Amino acid sequence: MRDTIKKLKINPDLSEFKIIMKTVFTNSKRLLDGMINVYNDVTQLNPADAIDIYISAGDKMQQRGDYEGAIKSYKKVLEVDSTHLETLIKLGKAFVYVGLPNEAIEMLSRAAVLNRSDAQCFFHLGTSYYMIDEYAKALTAYSESIKLDPSFAEAYYKLGLVHDSMSEFDKSIEAYQHAISLNPNFIKAYQSIGLAYEGRGQREEALKYFKKALELEGKGFK
Repeated sequence: MRDTIKKLKINPDLSEFKIIMKTVFTNSKRLLDGMINVYNDVTQLNPADAIDIYISAGDKMQQRGDYEGAIKSYKKVLEVDSTHLETLIKLGKAFVYVGLPNEAIEMLSRAAVLNRSDAQCFFHLGTSYYMIDEYAKALTAYSESIKLDPSFAEAYYKLGLVHDSMSEFDKSIEAYQHAISLNPNFIKAYQSIGLAYEGRGQREEALKYFKKALELEGKGFK
């Protein structure tokens, strides 16, 4: 690696640098910043190239379950471009995965201001609000996600969870049924409808949905 760095200082070649970076971030995230700093010492790294490198590194780390490393890489992108929409959403999702909803809300809210047509952005924003019991804001975000993508079964399901948390069982059942109409093998939705009916004291109706969930599990659905 030291020989490679010396070679870059003598003859900086961006195409070669990109190839090296792919190897670096798959083996050690600690070397990532050092390699980019070295290249910046030698020549001016194009911001677009730096963004591509950090996003690729973050994506690879996230795939490996290294969310801390992914968050670090995505933050580097925002140092180059604080309004980079793709990265704001990726960073928001990563914060959700590690249980940092307030940080996720900050990133996803910024993304929503930049682009109000991304259903996934509002979906993850809804999840973030739900995690901190901000139910009204969660409902608004999930509803916006569904408005943008009416076929988003998971968004209907999460909408149902929020209504459940508010003991609004009629509305939760309606949302779960929407989810099932879009995905007839949605086991969690059947289970949740059962729980909602149980919450209303309708045991027989609840058992029907619990049995359906067990039937689907037996067929290998998840």
